[in-house]
Amino acid sequence: MLRLKKMLRLKLKKLKNGGLPWVVEVIKYRLNANRWINERLFYHYQKRMPIQENLIVIESEEDFSDNAYVLYEYMLKNGYLDKYHVAMLVNDVKAAQKKHWKNTEFVKKNPGHGINKEWAKVLATCRWYIYDHNNMMQGVKKRQEQIILNLWHGVGYKGTNHEDSSEFKTTFDYFDTLSDKISLYCQAKFFNCSKEKGVVLGYPRLDYFYSSNDIGKKFIKSLGVTDEKVVLWMPTFRKSAVARISEKYDLGETGLPILYTGKILQDFNKYLAQNRIVVLLKVHHLQADSPIFRKKYSNIKIIKDEQLKEAGLQLYQFISGTDALITDYSSIAIDYLLMDNPIIFTLDDYTEYEKSRGFIINNAKEYMPGYHAYDYDDLILALGEINGGKDKYESDRKMIRPLYHTYTDGHSSERILNFLKIRL
Repeated sequence: MLRLKKMLRLKLKKLKNGGLPWVVEVIKYRLNANRWINERLFYHYQKRMPIQENLIVIESEEDFSDNAYVLYEYMLKNGYLDKYHVAMLVNDVKAAQKKHWKNTEFVKKNPGHGINKEWAKVLATCRWYIYDHNNMMQGVKKRQEQIILNLWHGVGYKGTNHEDSSEFKTTFDYFDTLSDKISLYCQAKFFNCSKEKGVVLGYPRLDYFYSSNDIGKKFIKSLGVTDEKVVLWMPTFRKSAVARISEKYDLGETGLPILYTGKILQDFNKYLAQNRIVVLLKVHHLQADSPIFRKKYSNIKIIKDEQLKEAGLQLYQFISGTDALITDYSSIAIDYLLMDNPIIFTLDDYTEYEKSRGFIINNAKEYMPGYHAYDYDDLILALGEINGGKDKYESDRKMIRPLYHTYTDGHSSERILNFLKIRL
């Protein structure tokens, strides 16, 4: 009785402090919890059905993006869908169904209210589940005949406190990686699992670096680029509306490294215009709505995910049309090593980042083959040398590249399908 009274007092206190929003959140939680339980009960019921030996389930964070989608695209173009059926987990089923792709169905990834029976059915009866962001089979026991391959979405420098690498992420059979050296070590550490789960096959999205990518070149020209030097800038997101994933130190007005204020950003744009350089600033979707990125600049072209989607373009299709990269601790730096173009690493917050999130490898700077820019002057000096045709760190890239990449041939998708015994 005393315990019940204590619980009631606690609930009343939360209601008083949280008001109606708290009530709404509680109801939502209960609905989602019930749906989660019911979906898994239906999943276990579906496990009584036979495995569909030709069924492949595919997931990416955004619809039609990243490694899993590029692998699907390879299958579609090369006749695999004459033999295999794909269930693609998507956020927008109606938009996806307009694609009319052969032997492909679209299943709602996060259904909201109600039970997503199709989700449970395809996951319970598929032969292969391939994902690059979300392991939708977390919390359920897969069947022995099923194979779960985690393609993931990058090997970088950023550390983890294992909040994002809890045990459910190790419920895959294998994770794809880029080499049996640093890449394998970093990903096994991130997933908190055995290195034996790693398979060195390469990322499908990197296959774009070895194709013509005319659509990507056309996109760059559509931005008003003519004969300027094209530099891609992809900073790690630091400032987000989601407080728990923002860095815990001052990020300045822009949330960007080095260019802390709108005034410095304008000065930087003036420098670029004077030196015939165009910077394609690909902002992370978690900070794309920042007011600073709504402004127009002549030589800084701000690229958002919506633009790429409208153009029917994958990010890595236009990366191959760039002359240099500016980044920091993002996995793009590792991927870009295959381009063998100059890289500028912005390290102005290296010490703060090390204390905040940390790095997955010791002495991370030693594995960053390129310019190390700690302030605005360093950034301008590096851009000036690159613009003048210098490539000071070519030999450093050549030394570091094999530590991260075993393959440099553009056949990752083919290797993955062969490994999974998905054959024509």
